Amino acid sequence: MNSGMKNLLCLLLLCLAGGCRIADKGVVDTTAPPFVINASASPGFIDVTHLGIQPTSPIDTTIIFSASVDTGSSSALVTYTLFDPEGNVLLSGTLTDFAGKFSASTPFHILKQDVGTYGVQFQAIAVNDAENRSNALSQTIVVKNNDHRPIVYDIVMADTVSVPPAGDTTFLKITVAVSDSDGLQDIAGVSFTSRRPDNSVVAIYPMFDDGNLTPANLTPFGLKSGDAVAGDGIYTLTIPLTSSTTGNTYRDFSFMATDRSGESSNVLTKRIFIK
Repeated sequence: MNSGMKNLLCLLLLCLAGGCRIADKGVVDTTAPPFVINASASPGFIDVTHLGIQPTSPIDTTIIFSASVDTGSSSALVTYTLFDPEGNVLLSGTLTDFAGKFSASTPFHILKQDVGTYGVQFQAIAVNDAENRSNALSQTIVVKNNDHRPIVYDIVMADTVSVPPAGDTTFLKITVAVSDSDGLQDIAGVSFTSRRPDNSVVAIYPMFDDGNLTPANLTPFGLKSGDAVAGDGIYTLTIPLTSSTTGNTYRDFSFMATDRSGESSNVLTKRIFIK
């Protein structure tokens, strides 16, 4: 045994015999974090069909939040955050502890046109340690108008198009008008389904009322939409046709809109012949 090993062995023996102290490298936090067991937002469904007259009529109600929380090894602060259908924060606050049951109520003000699915997130935070957070538990509040569906009308597109020669591209511009008695802001999306003669689906293509501003890489064909005016209710898509496009056939394009309540419009279908 070399001298270094002898010295280390002697040191260990001395520690065992005399009670050697090892330097404290820091305290390990064993505090149990809080945990949200369950939570709710009531009412979870708001039907505005027979409330108000105009799309801008105010709808006022009260939302009650409640949660059961295991606060862990210390007291906890329980919070709620309410998001609109686009994910923006509308309201936030804290729940009051009533003998272990947490609850809160808050006025909920929207307009009749503000339909859609709202999200609520609950979370608990240890009072003495803001970094000690619980799981995040989510619920939804659905605001729906069953009375007014969107309407699609006035399709503008060619009846016939020719396959271009090699090296050329033909651009087919398609537009459809959309209306909604709850306002155009209630429109969630407009699309058309392309079907072959055997009725099989080629694809479903989104359309744009964007004033031609959507980046080309976010459209189905890597082109600008070709839309003329943003927000006017005229939805557009431009399709490129190349020499590889199948000719001597036709496609049926079926147009439909959906609103923020999830309601679907009528369906309009137009046939285009490809020569």
